[in-house]
Amino acid sequence: MFRDPSDYRSDYHRLELSIATDPADPRRVMPHVEARHRRILDVGCGAGQTLIGCNLADSVLAVGVDPDHEALALGKELTSAVNFVLGRGESLPFENESFDLVLCRVALPYMHVATALAEMARVTAPAGNLWLVLHPLGMTVKELGTNLTHLQLKASLYRLWVLLNGLTLSTVGIQTHWPGNSRRYESWQTGGGIKRALVAAGFEQIRISRERHFVVTASKASLTPP
Repeated sequence: MFRDPSDYRSDYHRLELSIATDPADPRRVMPHVEARHRRILDVGCGAGQTLIGCNLADSVLAVGVDPDHEALALGKELTSAVNFVLGRGESLPFENESFDLVLCRVALPYMHVATALAEMARVTAPAGNLWLVLHPLGMTVKELGTNLTHLQLKASLYRLWVLLNGLTLSTVGIQTHWPGNSRRYESWQTGGGIKRALVAAGFEQIRISRERHFVVTASKASLTPP
């Protein structure tokens, strides 16, 4: 029986929601939300799985931004507690210093990293926090191996490009878009590379965890230099 591709995307988002709301699931990774985090933004929110999984108080302003119309529509069906906004991480449609906590779970690797981090810094209030989940090199290598094993030549070529993009990004800070698609910037990250990018964007107190997931946290400086 034929299934519309949107059905598969819906299945993916619903699976991610089940993971985000199940504390026993080893695939689950969630941010630490403090009482002072009254305004929270999820960049690349999908259907709002992470925000829903945080089980936020009604008084918290929860906003999710994503360029995928269908994901946002599904999110609106799943919850009324999240304000869903259409937009891209490289050009966030919010005013300066609008949020106390900015989240980005496995979405930054698909963006132009320097531009997206600069935007996240812009909308983060002084002393506000940032929480990222990133893609390590091993993930891209594993995907390339799968593509090659199944003789998926186009997918293998794309994955080789992602490998190169991640290498140049982590070593010299240069990231290029996929030929013919100026909005596709997929890459993988290293601890050193993301730390340099965060410092350049105006973040400090950077912490990196490589246990079950590649998680990075940071804070925006309390005072903006003159």
